[in-house]
Amino acid sequence: MRRTSSAIVLMASLLVAACSGGGGGTAAPGATTASEAPGASSPAASGESPGASTSAGTGFDANSVSGDLTLQGWSAGAVEAPILQQVLDDFQAKYPNIKVKFEPISGDYVGAMAPKFSSQDVPDVFYVDSSQAATWIDDGVLEPLDDYIAKSGFDTSKFYPGYLDAFKGPDGKLYGLPKDGNTLAMAYNTDLLQKAGVTSPPTDWASLTDAVGKLKASGVKTPLCLSESLDRALAFIYAGGGSLYNADMTAAAIDTPESVAAIDEYLGFFKDGDAKGPKALGDDWCGKSLGEQHAAIIFEGGWLDPFMKENYSDVKYQWAEMPAGPGGKATLGFTVSYSMGVDSKNKDASWVLISYLTGPDGMNTWTEGGVANPSRSDLQGGSGKEILIQGADYAKPWAFAPGFSKVNDAFNNAFTAAVQGDGSGQDIASATKAAIDASQ
Repeated sequence: MRRTSSAIVLMASLLVAACSGGGGGTAAPGATTASEAPGASSPAASGESPGASTSAGTGFDANSVSGDLTLQGWSAGAVEAPILQQVLDDFQAKYPNIKVKFEPISGDYVGAMAPKFSSQDVPDVFYVDSSQAATWIDDGVLEPLDDYIAKSGFDTSKFYPGYLDAFKGPDGKLYGLPKDGNTLAMAYNTDLLQKAGVTSPPTDWASLTDAVGKLKASGVKTPLCLSESLDRALAFIYAGGGSLYNADMTAAAIDTPESVAAIDEYLGFFKDGDAKGPKALGDDWCGKSLGEQHAAIIFEGGWLDPFMKENYSDVKYQWAEMPAGPGGKATLGFTVSYSMGVDSKNKDASWVLISYLTGPDGMNTWTEGGVANPSRSDLQGGSGKEILIQGADYAKPWAFAPGFSKVNDAFNNAFTAAVQGDGSGQDIASATKAAIDASQ
């Protein structure tokens, strides 16, 4: 791994916050993801990091650790902030010798962290969005957690592999543990589908096309709101049997016949007038398009629910899985880790905090209200989140090679140009492949 300032300052285009779950432009404006917004690697069956211990450990005594810690991330927001504080209060009640202060960073999170890394003055524990993880791992600014996992006997097998693997480096080590997670699913207006004679939500591309036709015939001018971006289109690419990278992330796979055909499928909804991006519908994101009933079907994550509850409580909608394609069912897993830096000052206390926040007790408190979804399979999460949570079983992680932001930009720019002009799936794939080749 190298530790260079040039890679650190690359902007991650998708740091929104998500999922609380999960980060970037993947979620609703102002949402926090971790389950936000926006993988290509094949998840390990067990979800364990090589060498991670699931035994009783070798003598790490968390109760003997003390220190004052700073936890930094983006703003938790008005809904999430009191829940996070409750989790931290519970932690400090259990470990009274460790004091924690949460200091949110406003605005450009990646840009704000860059000088902290350069000056070796980093928070004790901080958020890492999965789309940024590979770059920071490559820069050598994150501390591997495997020794702490082993000596404390922390069981990593309960994490969904698609979330855990997002923070695994090329050396097989873990550089963070997922604080929560979110997947993409299909949200649909039940009244509009019923009026159109669509008796059940689409389950595959053929039934989606059929539902779109019935919706248009019933008077819905634009049945679909689709984002003109990789953080949504990639789910269709995976469902089509394609991918962005090859299995070991060393070369592009976006130009395979399967990938190109899937891009054409997604693009075709725009070309046929069945879909528009949110801006073309007069909205700032597809969640608002659903709320305003400018579209009947969208593909989003759990960040939609609090937005709809607050702004469009009278609009009836339900969740269904993403429609399957020729490659089967597919979705994207967005997540954010709790990590520590190589320059974090109090690493033992930082590990105690990370292990509590991502353990069953801390994560249960954080997710039981449904604001965020658990990244652990031994927790149920909030009511109504079942579709989003079960998607984690087969989600591909929104985590990629270092320098991914330029690849993401290349796809998004080429896709927007194709929607506005006469570009094809092959044109989009070629532009994206060129960016991948340039980053290798």
